[in-house]
Amino acid sequence: MKELEVRPTKTASYWALLAFVMIVILTYVFYFADVDQKSALNYITYIPFIACLGLAIKNHKEKELDGYISFGRAFNTGFRFSSLLSLMMGLFMMVYLKWLNPDVLELGLVEAENQMLDQGQSSKQIDAAMSIARSWGPYLAAVTTAIMYTLTGAALSLVFAAIFKKEAPMFEESESEA
Repeated sequence: MKELEVRPTKTASYWALLAFVMIVILTYVFYFADVDQKSALNYITYIPFIACLGLAIKNHKEKELDGYISFGRAFNTGFRFSSLLSLMMGLFMMVYLKWLNPDVLELGLVEAENQMLDQGQSSKQIDAAMSIARSWGPYLAAVTTAIMYTLTGAALSLVFAAIFKKEAPMFEESESEA
């Protein structure tokens, strides 16, 4: 019953922090390389997320549970990882868009304003929407980011749990019996 003795929080926290650092670094690399926000290249930031999620479950299984892990325990580890990473990424997005790089938010708002003009909305409607977006944008981005990482992580945790699941044998033979 080693699975009951060892909690996955330490492992999930380590891998979530590692993924967070890699994603933040990639965010700044793409910003300084002037990569367009709509570029498919931005999807590369999902690689550390997916890789670290899988590695968190694999590490917990192999190093802490002697190579065995139930589906539920594997999912639990992945979900903890995703939840921790989602909190970190949500906070980062709020700080990034509000203080570190508000130009990114402003670029998105200008684009949204142009789309609203193309749709024929009145200047009064556009001004009201832009006012709300400017004041609440970083907070909405933080919440949206946290929700997205949590839901995506839950779905990926199900997949990785199915891949890494390996139940411990019910009865182990002792060396004297063999």
